[in-house]
Amino acid sequence: MSDTARLPPLLLGLFRELLANGVPLGVRDYLDALRALQLGFGQGGRQALRGLVLALWARSDAEHRLITRWFDVVPVPAPALVDVIDEALAKVQASGADQAVGKRQGGAGSAGGKLAAPAVPTDRPPPDAASVAAHARVSFAGTHAGSGLPVPRLSAEPVIDEDYVLHPHTLVSLREMAVLWRRYRRSTRRGPRRELDLAATIRERCRRGVLAQPLCRPRRANSARLLVLADASASMDPWRPFLATLADSLRLGRLASAELRYFSNLPRRQLFADVDLSDPQPHDDVLRRHAGAGLLVVSDAGSARGYLNRRRALQTAAFLAEAASLFSAIVWLNPMPRTRWAGTTAALVAAGSNVSMLPLDAAHLLRAVDILRGNK
Repeated sequence: MSDTARLPPLLLGLFRELLANGVPLGVRDYLDALRALQLGFGQGGRQALRGLVLALWARSDAEHRLITRWFDVVPVPAPALVDVIDEALAKVQASGADQAVGKRQGGAGSAGGKLAAPAVPTDRPPPDAASVAAHARVSFAGTHAGSGLPVPRLSAEPVIDEDYVLHPHTLVSLREMAVLWRRYRRSTRRGPRRELDLAATIRERCRRGVLAQPLCRPRRANSARLLVLADASASMDPWRPFLATLADSLRLGRLASAELRYFSNLPRRQLFADVDLSDPQPHDDVLRRHAGAGLLVVSDAGSARGYLNRRRALQTAAFLAEAASLFSAIVWLNPMPRTRWAGTTAALVAAGSNVSMLPLDAAHLLRAVDILRGNK
């Protein structure tokens, strides 16, 4: 097979590297870069190509450094490969979107065949007319006993020239989450006396007539504490990106203390330090360690699969009753929309306890923080 029979993965390595590092790029961004190259931008050397990619794909200093490092590490392609890329781009530009793949003539070393015009270059051979309509295959992951229906997963990564690319997006960005936690404040004065207490200083001056030195007081500090219990069962798999963002945001929230623990379906005797349900710890120890803090529970409570399990509802109510005696405020975030709660365990949990159950979006996250602060 000749070199031109396969379209080289132009910038595909960088594109996938950026996606793997959390840069929010899509197929349109990839297409924009290819069209810019076809129009003549980024030509004239490695620096020009890097400048084009930075202009199109870098939206922050971190992304700028990531792209620059990639260009510094990746070796310069050989002239033969550059010629192949130029020839392939010229054929893509000249070919129409509906042009069929021409039959290749000659032997294995012949380059007389015509190249198809896929939407985005890939490192796979161009599909023929019979396979153009094929899409990514979906398989169902295995499940353990009692976990319910398996969750559909892609059996293979979709090729980049298909109509869609399944790329996870978190519901709320890391920055937005960190700002929300900084709203959760309970200011108390503690630590060394380093802040001038003007009122006390004036009173002392009026009382004594002579003031040897000004009076100071401790600075205000955020004493808000938070325990987050997140459901890591199979039904919560679509919200794994949000749970990862949640874990990162707690470290940026400037709270006095914050801890994230995981459970499966409902908090039982043990809570886990990892989303894969490893490193268990008795749930009594975790709850007592955070007594007096705010409690945030993240779970679909059976609404993702539409289940109604009265036993699970009773066990959840018993846990919430125990937690209510230890925590100052409790909020339950359900990632399913409110319309999907009816007829499920979530509806029983929401109606049978004094805990506020809210949908999971930016507006209700703000409301959850206000409730944790004590603003009912």
